[in-house]
Amino acid sequence: MKNKLLFTTFLALIIGVSAHAQTDTTVRMFQSGMGIYAEFGLLPNNQTMREQLDRLQIKPFTSFMGSIVLAKRTESQRWFSEGRLIIMNSTNYTTDKDVRKAYLGGFGIGTDGGPKLVNNKRWNVLLPIGFDLMLYRLKIKGNQTATIGQVLQNPSSFEPVKLTTGNINLHAGIGADYKINFLPKWHDQVYISGKATYHLPILGRRKWKTEDVTISDLSSLKLNQVYLQIGLVFFPKNNGKMWGPMGMHKKG
Repeated sequence: MKNKLLFTTFLALIIGVSAHAQTDTTVRMFQSGMGIYAEFGLLPNNQTMREQLDRLQIKPFTSFMGSIVLAKRTESQRWFSEGRLIIMNSTNYTTDKDVRKAYLGGFGIGTDGGPKLVNNKRWNVLLPIGFDLMLYRLKIKGNQTATIGQVLQNPSSFEPVKLTTGNINLHAGIGADYKINFLPKWHDQVYISGKATYHLPILGRRKWKTEDVTISDLSSLKLNQVYLQIGLVFFPKNNGKMWGPMGMHKKG
């Protein structure tokens, strides 16, 4: 109930921001660009799950959770928004033979946006608010050797276990863009962009599942922590042509 109330409040806030953006007279003069970011959690996480895997003699994934984020940035003088494509991974560095290992990955889409608290020649200061729809996969596989006869006689023993879970992650925080004059022949603007946001999962107790089985005793994925995002945003010249006849109006 608490999560549903929080989610409803959050959606109302996003709708309010969007409605305010529509009344902003500068929103007609906006530009569009593409961004690429690295995003990673600042604190160790999922300790309980990793300990459970270790007790099962499965080498757990590391506590480091990192993502590559591809984004489409749209902005006016006072507002910005981004559509996000997220590819997440938590690594496993073990090279030991005959040891089962767990790999954690994820894929999702999302959005964020909000006002520009500062917009001058060198800086934007942003207030990003948004959400991501994520699907995570826990893959457990052996790092072993076998003869072809062993594999043919019992192929299921060598197949990896694949568990999945989904989540809706709300996030909010603060960000900044530093504007640089990089390749001005091709770009109207280039930003070095960074954000620090707190992520809060709405479906935080979701069970892990295979195709037809729900796992009852494996800890849920812990995602609530501060994430740091840093990357580049490019605004190419002639972006009206790039995004088609319904595309962006170049700033004058």
